[in-house]
Amino acid sequence: MFKRLLVLFCVLLLAFPVQATVYIVEPLDQTASQDEELSFGKISRGETLKLVVKKKSDLDAEWDSLEIDSTLLPSDWKIGSLSTDKTLIAFATVPKDAPISTQRIKFTVINSNFPLFGESFYGTVSVQESLLSASIENLGKETVLGESSVFDIVINNDSITSHSVVVESTLPSYWFTPTVVELGPHETKPVELKVDPYSYGEKNFSFKVSSLLNDSEFIFPARLDVMPTLGGMYWSALAGFPFFSPGMLPFYLVNGFLGLLS
Repeated sequence: MFKRLLVLFCVLLLAFPVQATVYIVEPLDQTASQDEELSFGKISRGETLKLVVKKKSDLDAEWDSLEIDSTLLPSDWKIGSLSTDKTLIAFATVPKDAPISTQRIKFTVINSNFPLFGESFYGTVSVQESLLSASIENLGKETVLGESSVFDIVINNDSITSHSVVVESTLPSYWFTPTVVELGPHETKPVELKVDPYSYGEKNFSFKVSSLLNDSEFIFPARLDVMPTLGGMYWSALAGFPFFSPGMLPFYLVNGFLGLLS
């Protein structure tokens, strides 16, 4: 008798399926229902799409699993998932050499105690070669020896996910320290690049902005005119040996100590 009731119950479930809303937190703040199609936006090579959904549902039980259907994606995409106290997170990483394309990704949320109540929906992403841009307004600066000069750069990330870049230069490391910049989804970030000159005269160099996730890079030729000052000339003697021969070493060191006292 019990088996007959159980079979009847299962038949009723199939005949009148129960649907529950999926609450998405990232990359969109909206809900999804069974077989719904969502457009997530643009993503760049090397980036990782992160889908975050709430565990809560319209049912008495919470979702406890979020899965990506790997059969709908190219074989070199890497997928994964994890669970937090209140959310489920799925990851899909785009290869660095992925072709420009549109990908349709199937997501499924499940409660392991009630597998028949699982909900599936789709998200499409447009894979682009690069979604970064960078600009520097003034590439020619003037300063005096011993004083820092600041170049202002603006970096933009037009992707639905975060991105990391590093800003370097052809200057010596004691003139400019490479800077790592973290960009959130659709974020435009101004960054100050501080250069500390240790010799006077005209210095031609370049800044390079490089992605840490793919092969994107931007190069900006720059120029710094450094005016000499007496104290700055003494202080710069401690930074290296740019203009002195070994025979002038005693005078070089004396100038350095005078710079500390000035």
